[in-house]
Amino acid sequence: MSITKIALDLLLGFGITFATSLIFRQVIFRITKRSKTDFDDFVAKTFSQSIIPLGILLTFYLIKEDLSLNKEIQEGYEIVLRVMLTLVLVRFSNRVSVRFLKGLARRTGDDELTLLAEALTPLIQAIIWAIGFLILLQSMGVSMGVVWGLLSAGGIGIGLALKEPAMELFAYLMILLDKPFTVGQFINIGAVWASIEHIGVRSTRLRNLRGEIIVMNNSTLTSGTIYNFADMSQRRMIYKIGVTYNTSVEHMQEIPTLIENIVTAVEHTDFNRCHFTEFADSSLDFELVYYIDTRDYTVALNAQQEINLNIMKAFAERGIEIAFPTQTIYLEGDATLGTSVGKAS
Repeated sequence: MSITKIALDLLLGFGITFATSLIFRQVIFRITKRSKTDFDDFVAKTFSQSIIPLGILLTFYLIKEDLSLNKEIQEGYEIVLRVMLTLVLVRFSNRVSVRFLKGLARRTGDDELTLLAEALTPLIQAIIWAIGFLILLQSMGVSMGVVWGLLSAGGIGIGLALKEPAMELFAYLMILLDKPFTVGQFINIGAVWASIEHIGVRSTRLRNLRGEIIVMNNSTLTSGTIYNFADMSQRRMIYKIGVTYNTSVEHMQEIPTLIENIVTAVEHTDFNRCHFTEFADSSLDFELVYYIDTRDYTVALNAQQEINLNIMKAFAERGIEIAFPTQTIYLEGDATLGTSVGKAS
């Protein structure tokens, strides 16, 4: 063991470290500050924070031969250096890749892509750590065939155990990318009518019209048929109103105009048409169509309710009866008497 050689190698390692640090402070940082983006500033700053750890590792590598270690200790010495180098490089790669991904999403101006970048951060970091670990094993002479075999066997078990979480994460990514709905929008899926309050990695939180919180798995949402009312400029209302068969012709002629006046008088409505369309089994049917110029579901229901109540009131004032399912059965021998028996069906 030569003390002089060790001292020279130590001096060389410290000199390289100091010179590199000085170059970054005096040259690299000035160059990056002239650019329009701050990503290169971040990369330079992050790498400068790794200069001292890398310099220490370089110094220990330079004096490796000077220590005259036996074979077993030297192998352990090299393994420690490789592990430390891997940690430093993986840490640097993680910080740079995550910053790049988030910056890319932020520059698009899309809040959903920003959320997606946040959600993918742990996955990206895990992948980088895995790659670094595999490179470390290969540098140590470990047979990669054995490693891949172990990973394949373990991957099957992990895949089965994480099947449901992975499915929910995939559904979450589909929601962020396809955007079938966003926070604040009103949707209908199955029997659920609710507003989106929060989109999570595993589930989405909704609030229904009664104010209750509903939590649904993302996979349930993406696998169902979603009706999104957020982009509606107006709502088209169409339904039938049936009156009884004993309604006079005069009243039948009056009903379309009567209903038009009722609909027109209600705020947020635009009357389209009302026609006598069908001689049904138990009623004379009118088809009513009008539009409500609002996206607010509650406002639309209030308008529809006001119209329905006014129609009932107007019909009652004129003696017009709204039909319900009935059948009139004429018994043999009653035709001459002009009598009939009503029977609800």
